[in-house]
Amino acid sequence: MSLALTRRVRQTAMVVCLCGAGGAAAACAPAVTTQQEVQLGADYSRQINQQLPLINDQATLQYVNNLGRRIAAVADPRGIPYNFYVVNSDVVNAFAIPGGHIYVNRGLIERSTNEAQLAGVLSHEIGHVVQRHSITQMQRAQNANTAIGVVYGVLLGRNPGGLEQAAVQVGGNAIFAGYTRDAEREADAVGVGYMVRAGYNPQGIVQLFQTLQSMQQRQPSSVEQWFATHPSEQERVANTQALIARTAGATASNLILDRQSFQTFRSRVQSLRPAPSDRR
Repeated sequence: MSLALTRRVRQTAMVVCLCGAGGAAAACAPAVTTQQEVQLGADYSRQINQQLPLINDQATLQYVNNLGRRIAAVADPRGIPYNFYVVNSDVVNAFAIPGGHIYVNRGLIERSTNEAQLAGVLSHEIGHVVQRHSITQMQRAQNANTAIGVVYGVLLGRNPGGLEQAAVQVGGNAIFAGYTRDAEREADAVGVGYMVRAGYNPQGIVQLFQTLQSMQQRQPSSVEQWFATHPSEQERVANTQALIARTAGATASNLILDRQSFQTFRSRVQSLRPAPSDRR
């Protein structure tokens, strides 16, 4: 190997190491500030809101935003504005995007039997935002693709072609194959603490996990999105029970399990126009 090529290999190895193509996250991608995250989330939410069948009933939105913001106020020290949306879909699912935009499907609300169960879902999604899981994943993806690009540039003296670009994308996705479940576990962990600090009984989320576990046996299609990205409910029940046992104040008798306001909210959601048949 020539001296020049040896130097190129060393340079490439250093870049791959720093950028974390399978290693450390976000070492090369520029840091995303909170202000940038909020702007990014606002841009994403505008696009998402044009695509999803959202429920626009004001009483429904007022309830879910009041509940979600109560939790976010004790969870996120940055004080960013949180917005909560209800998707008119009977599929059990919820997701968060950067900047405090959280979406919960009607199907998940209708299968929650008390307020603490829904509070647990929102706490979990707020945990994704606070821990910046989406931002970290975006930076990792950028780093993986940047590192591969540098390999081509340094070793081959050219950019990857079309088929090679596709391979880069597949490689980047493979790097993150286990990331989502780790993020889900972390969101579960911090979510328990958020629930307690917001005054909710964390046993609610255990109850919901158990309900979803039962649904997987009876109605697998209605929960397939949930189980595609989350750890098994059996694992989550065990982990959450252990977290509750270690969390100060988590068994206090004054924590909220349910209120009539939730039952009124849930009944209202159930009375709204049925979810579209495409089951998005």
